[in-house]
Amino acid sequence: MGNFIILGYICQILLCFLSVKVIFFYIEKLIIYAIIRVGDLMEFREVLESRRSIRKFTLDTIGDEVLMEAIRSATLAPSAHNRQPWKFKIVSKEEKGKIAAALREKTKDIPGHTGVHTAGIIDDANQLIVVFIDNQISENRDMDILSIGGAIENMILSFNDMGIGTVWIGNTNLIREEISEILNIDYETVSSIAIGVPDQSPKPRPRKDIKDVLL
Repeated sequence: MGNFIILGYICQILLCFLSVKVIFFYIEKLIIYAIIRVGDLMEFREVLESRRSIRKFTLDTIGDEVLMEAIRSATLAPSAHNRQPWKFKIVSKEEKGKIAAALREKTKDIPGHTGVHTAGIIDDANQLIVVFIDNQISENRDMDILSIGGAIENMILSFNDMGIGTVWIGNTNLIREEISEILNIDYETVSSIAIGVPDQSPKPRPRKDIKDVLL
């Protein structure tokens, strides 16, 4: 009888010991997970805060895998009713030059217009991605334009994460018809992104304080 009692105590001690080990095992897992999550958040914050509009690029080329990864990131953006109304075109060097020339011609006689300067940026960029709205599936233009803006932001942040510089261009909207003709594409231009390896390190631009944007 006494042996059974002793055996019972030993079993209870072992169970307690195992329980403590299990508890510490899961605590360790939670700590590791928390560290990883904090690291991810810090990395994401760095991507956000280090993004700059880059207007000067080196002559280095960008691999297709980098371009595809950034476009894949763009397609992960939320969109109204999940319509995903975006289309992207990586233009050739010749097409890029024609787009720059069309923008320069369109804006050269407009006093103070930035189009000529933007055309120079397009010329110097390693790549140009033109972004279109698919009007065949668009049901609410305002919502779909907002959705495309989210996709562009995803793309720009993805490029920044990979060390590639970008500048978001709005002036190409002035030559929508010319772009459709140059690219032989029946989609409406929404915007474009000039891309390349950065050849400048701009300082952060001033940002409004949170108290100035909160109502």
